[in-house]
Amino acid sequence: MIELINTDIVTVPVGQEVPFDETVVKSGCAEYHRNGASVIRLINPGRYLVTFSANIAVPTGETVGEVSLGILADGGILTGSIMRATPVAVEEYFNVSTQHYIDVPKCCGNVGTANVTVENTGDIPVLVDNANITVVRVA
Repeated sequence: MIELINTDIVTVPVGQEVPFDETVVKSGCAEYHRNGASVIRLINPGRYLVTFSANIAVPTGETVGEVSLGILADGGILTGSIMRATPVAVEEYFNVSTQHYIDVPKCCGNVGTANVTVENTGDIPVLVDNANITVVRVA
């Protein structure tokens, strides 16, 4: 199990990933993360439950519109993971969250891995505050 947070408000450009700068809880060796990075590497086969939440807003200086984030596994967006909000003013925060399973297979004697990230899937930069992600190997 690993729980990561970002203690600062960050502006995430379009197509870029949310960084996590602090490890709150780490037990076991099935997940790996380097503080300040955006990638969580699942290094043991199994089923993982990924839970993400954050407050998101349109940054000052941008045109107000929809902002969104999504969870990616190995570069592909997980179906149903895109979280959207449409503020009516800049720096008006909305809370978003999602939860998904990711399977890391063991096949033909090869141990699989997966890289998990949270990406700005919208058309404008997004402010991300109080980002929290938890990854638990459940099977």
